[in-house]
Amino acid sequence: MRISGQGGGGAQTPGEGRDRSDPEAFRRGRRPGQIVRGRLVAPGPDGLYWVVVAGHKLLASLDHEPVAGRELVFRIERLEPDLVLKDITPPPTAGTDPALLLAALTEARSRFERRLSRFFPPAPPPLDLTAARRAFAAFLAADPAAREDFAAARRLMAQTRAFLPRNAGTAHYVPWMFPGLTQSELFSVRLRPQDGGPGWSLRACGRLEEAGLVAAIVSVRPGQVLYRLLCDKRAEAEALLPGLGAVRFGRATHAPACQGVGPLPAELASGFLARLLAATARPFTGLRLRV
Repeated sequence: MRISGQGGGGAQTPGEGRDRSDPEAFRRGRRPGQIVRGRLVAPGPDGLYWVVVAGHKLLASLDHEPVAGRELVFRIERLEPDLVLKDITPPPTAGTDPALLLAALTEARSRFERRLSRFFPPAPPPLDLTAARRAFAAFLAADPAAREDFAAARRLMAQTRAFLPRNAGTAHYVPWMFPGLTQSELFSVRLRPQDGGPGWSLRACGRLEEAGLVAAIVSVRPGQVLYRLLCDKRAEAEALLPGLGAVRFGRATHAPACQGVGPLPAELASGFLARLLAATARPFTGLRLRV
């Protein structure tokens, strides 16, 4: 990575006027092997990009998709005759890249659900969430390998919360929620009085063998449970309604009221989580500075 001696040029990027554009000043007081940090700030002339390294604004040619604001780490390879930096920015991981995190979570859920599919029989109505949760806990207690796979999936689901907007709610993995549901996601938001509470707003989705991806938008308030059902295949979605006509939770049995069945919007074709993570900027992993 070479820094051009013409990198400064005198042009200023809006909001970056305090950064110096002087490779010679950058050289002073530095030595080969030293570690410096930088960030991508904005597009520059002739297809190049402005990069601020240790407070000095320089022009760079990028090898990968630019993401403004991404912090980069460099080692000074040499100072003369050319200033050469080596990008040593750590590669993205599931902890830093939402796309990698989603892929890891999908694989972890699939691995666990292969074990789970051999255990859970279809449950007749009414849907008893308390009994399903107890049966699920007994299954985990009897199978250490399944327990370990479930814990891994839950840890990854918890990691997604760092990438999600605060108003998205809390993300959960609930494979016991409905018989045969895979790749499940549940987002819960406790309603405050100013939002129409007390109660909960829930968004759940997952895949069923016959119906494909199914999503439910649920409102839970004292004495009232309302929901809308969205699905790849409407006919199959409507076939689910009898099983949702009564839901038992503890000693109480609720009768959720369906507010409608409709097609799944294109933006939800991969579920709620994929849509939310797709809106998160991926880290920038490559940079080349040259004369």
